[in-house]
Amino acid sequence: MGCGASKPKDGEAPMEPAPAKAKVIDDPPPTSAKEAEVPAVPATPTEPEPEPELPQPKAPEPVAVAPEPSPEAAPEPTPAPAEEEEEEEEEEEEAEHEPLVKWPENASIFIGDYQFGPTPAPPGPPKPGVPYKAILAGRAAYGKGHVLDGDRPLGPIMPYCPYCCRLSLLMLESGMEFVPILIDGGDKPKWFKDAYEAAKTPAFLGQPGGNGDEWTGEFEDILGNLKASGNAHLLATCEPGAVAVETIEKHASTAGFAAALSFIAGTTTEGGKMLMMGLGGKAGLIKEGEPADEFRDRMVQTTRDAFGELEKIFAELASSGKPFLGGDKPNQADVYALTMILFGHNIYLGGLTADPAAPCQLADVGAPSLMPYVERWMERPSYVKCYRTKSTVQAPAMRNFSNMLMMAHDVMDGGKRIYTCLERLRELDVEYDGKEHPPVIGEAPSAEEPEPAEDPTPAETGEAAAKEEEDEEEEEEEEEPVVPWPEGLSPYVGDYLYGPEPGPGDRKPEAGKPFKAVLSARASYGGRHTAGELVDGDAALGPIMPFCPYCLRISLLLIESGVEFETFLIDVGDKPDWFINAYDKAETPAMMGSPGGLDDGQWVGDSKDIIARACEQNEKFKELCEREGPITVEQIEKYANAVAFGMILGYIAPTEEESGKGLAMGLHSQAGLEPIEGETGAALRERCNAHFRAGLAEFEKMIGGLTTPFIGGDTPSKADVFAATTLFFSHNIAESGLCGDPVAMDKGASLADLGAPSVVPYLRRWMERPSWKTAYKTDCMYSTAVVACLANFAMMAKDMFDDGRKLNLILDNLRRRDTDYNPDFVPPTN
Repeated sequence: MGCGASKPKDGEAPMEPAPAKAKVIDDPPPTSAKEAEVPAVPATPTEPEPEPELPQPKAPEPVAVAPEPSPEAAPEPTPAPAEEEEEEEEEEEEAEHEPLVKWPENASIFIGDYQFGPTPAPPGPPKPGVPYKAILAGRAAYGKGHVLDGDRPLGPIMPYCPYCCRLSLLMLESGMEFVPILIDGGDKPKWFKDAYEAAKTPAFLGQPGGNGDEWTGEFEDILGNLKASGNAHLLATCEPGAVAVETIEKHASTAGFAAALSFIAGTTTEGGKMLMMGLGGKAGLIKEGEPADEFRDRMVQTTRDAFGELEKIFAELASSGKPFLGGDKPNQADVYALTMILFGHNIYLGGLTADPAAPCQLADVGAPSLMPYVERWMERPSYVKCYRTKSTVQAPAMRNFSNMLMMAHDVMDGGKRIYTCLERLRELDVEYDGKEHPPVIGEAPSAEEPEPAEDPTPAETGEAAAKEEEDEEEEEEEEEPVVPWPEGLSPYVGDYLYGPEPGPGDRKPEAGKPFKAVLSARASYGGRHTAGELVDGDAALGPIMPFCPYCLRISLLLIESGVEFETFLIDVGDKPDWFINAYDKAETPAMMGSPGGLDDGQWVGDSKDIIARACEQNEKFKELCEREGPITVEQIEKYANAVAFGMILGYIAPTEEESGKGLAMGLHSQAGLEPIEGETGAALRERCNAHFRAGLAEFEKMIGGLTTPFIGGDTPSKADVFAATTLFFSHNIAESGLCGDPVAMDKGASLADLGAPSVVPYLRRWMERPSWKTAYKTDCMYSTAVVACLANFAMMAKDMFDDGRKLNLILDNLRRRDTDYNPDFVPPTN
């Protein structure tokens, strides 16, 4: 995940959510899901909440087959003493039912497509044949500062319980309808506890599945009731197959629970001992008096052995050519396998096991066939409707399971050990982005209507008054920002700048710490792009991110020289008024203060002048710029524009638009090409492709021939700075598909595919340096801002971009991998 611009100030108003990615939701809970409203969650609760104590819960409850504990086991509140006064008892009873997540009354429980608020009680009895189904769910974080959550904000409620999901999948695969009701295992709603004394899941109200007009629980009882309904599809799904359900259950459960046992080995608390017996006692995994180290090692081996048995089954299945144990469609054994493989996968992915290989994939512990099997499941509609995601990462499942693991808190370093594991999963969980969401920017410029203009005075009559009023309206319209931002609302969302850069105000830079204006852009303007709304398509508003190679060269040189400075991000598509008013040219890079600028309180620009001035003002900066190496800045600059602008010119070469032809003439000069009179678009494209590839080949010789990490040796030189900023720009152009070469055109390609395999590893070495993350405010390889900044120029050749539609798709090639715009993307590990 990349870092952002800056953090919001304390006490700022909560943000409205932006539309999240589209996702399948199977019949939301029985309440009218109104237009998503912003939950005005109070900044502080009515009464301060005490610091959470380490839980000492009761023994876990068996759910299906003993001795397996229910994954929903959680600490129970301590009962009040019988001799308390009646008034105190009433207060304690109210406190006992106080929800963990206090949701504003009458606010929608949905934000976008996600349920953030607690599930309300059903409005009435279920429809005949369509039962209510209570499903154990959880959140990746509860936003309360708990030791397991840290400062992570509230996450949506997501279903996960293996037993609940087994019933959901069996019904969905059999065409049986039900209304899912998500029960947060860490914060069960009071209505559910009142309606169902056991308050356990899965639970059904209505038939098939339930009994009469009361909630019915116990997995095996519910499954029996469903079978008794006589549904032919369900009965066929539950027919015994070549691999018995019991075999899958034995190996999959052993793998999951033995892994967890290895994690809590050595616990001496009473709660921890009870948890060990619950997880492995009756299954024969516990040996009386066994030393903790031996037990831990044995559980790791037991887990691997169980996965090994599953691997045999699913490797044989893969070789058979059939997707499922049930053949072309899943059967009951498949359903059981999926739910427990996911459980084990998340344990290993998060590292909630003592296995030295973890955190890792199941393939790393000898089971490479399991996740491809799960991926086949993910293609089925039942998977998406059941889990409400197409991901295999389930941070909410492990967050609630961690409540149970905290019974062994003496081996959890106060919870920090689990927190580290949960953080890994939260980072990977596509349904939890770990940030507040920006407000939805709609058609109106702001949430409130603008104040009506005052009526003209009696003296202002006739045509003169009308003309003056018209001029005022035009001026107001001209000054309206591209992205209107609610007055008084912080421009920051989490660590990212979403609103306009506020600027320095009346402040002047401190001595030796100049101000620096950096050209930046958004991955999307939320449908308000000045190049046309089709350029954004339906992409949500993105944060403002720096991209300009010239600006970032100066940033890197300053940081590598040990010079501090304050950055101001200037949105290329929506420059703030304060910057336009403060600096006549309103160009970037620009600096105020030294080194780099002047100490007269004025902004000055031009990158070459800034670098030359900084060399005069700071000795370390000068030393860095004068350090020699095997490659010079002049060599870098010779090929830099040939690569980047050669790619772009090749793309627009066949344009028939007059403005596009003018753009092409300008790009000839930028790319270092001479125009040829009468040259066809196809011929120009071919020439551009050869030209940029030749330049890229020169970069490959230079970078590929290095014997040290950088041109400057072990640390970067000025030539490195120029090379890195240039190559990062070209890398993103190629990956976006804004390139005329058929290898990359429209679909995108790596620079390695275009003949320069050494470039990306070189950039990754840069990204490991703090200077890169500080300058670019990210360590992501993909920057949509690089290409988004070119949109207005590119659209001069709008016939090449289908009026903006193709440019939107080009930008999407980067948006989906840009973790500062799309935090759900998980970069490949190699």
